[in-house]
Amino acid sequence: MPSQFETSLEPALARLLVGTPSNLAEAIRYSLLAPGKRIRPRLALASAEMLGLARPAALPAALAIEMVHCFTLIHDDLPCMDDDDLRRGRPSNHKVHGEALALLAGDALTPLAIDALLESPVAAELRLAAVRRLSSASGPRGVIGGQAAESLLTSRSELAEMTHMHALKTGALFEAAVLLPLDLAGISPGEPTRALERFAATLGLAFQIADDLDDALEGEASAPTSILHFKSAEDARQETHALLARAIGELQRTWGERSHGLTAIAQEVLQALRPAPLEAALK
Repeated sequence: MPSQFETSLEPALARLLVGTPSNLAEAIRYSLLAPGKRIRPRLALASAEMLGLARPAALPAALAIEMVHCFTLIHDDLPCMDDDDLRRGRPSNHKVHGEALALLAGDALTPLAIDALLESPVAAELRLAAVRRLSSASGPRGVIGGQAAESLLTSRSELAEMTHMHALKTGALFEAAVLLPLDLAGISPGEPTRALERFAATLGLAFQIADDLDDALEGEASAPTSILHFKSAEDARQETHALLARAIGELQRTWGERSHGLTAIAQEVLQALRPAPLEAALK
């Protein structure tokens, strides 16, 4: 059964793509409507539920964060970047629509994300705060900066440099997904929100390390962009599992039962970190 987020995608696109050339609209829809885990919009909606933000106010944030994520996937697959032929089990956008149109589709998704976020029915100053957060997470201090930082990593790079790169490239959107509802709800900073911030940052890093471990199991080499360039698989798994478990525990202690939606998603990442022994599989 489609989630409320999935069922909201079609009507939202119908509104937001009015006046868009048909070929560009088709390229955008091809990637945005492709099946996926939707972990970032799920995080946004779970965070909103915990914070008491009404679903109509939260859905635009979930849509915006998925649009930005989709932009990164389209651009990552381009020949000038990772040059990947497949995405989510289907041909990459540029394989279907051509490189130029795929580039434009990715470009278009960022302003579309802003348009979507601005549809949240909250006060203008709250929407502005949310737009600022999304812009920061998307730009040179976020995903785009992380992609640039990745190109600077070499075999001589240190663990802190790789961790910072992943905090931008992967973590920034995870943090935005969890914290956009905070902005839209107009909740002031305090210890409860700091626990949420720490949870979001830890979850983003854990998700990336779980992805690194999965890539290694599939036989991909351990480049300086991977945790496995710096640590054994088992050490990375155990340390990250412990960090995320502590962040989940802190969130539960701070927010109680209301945190269930967020911690349930985090448990999925914990599960991805559990398979053992990984070292044997990597030999």
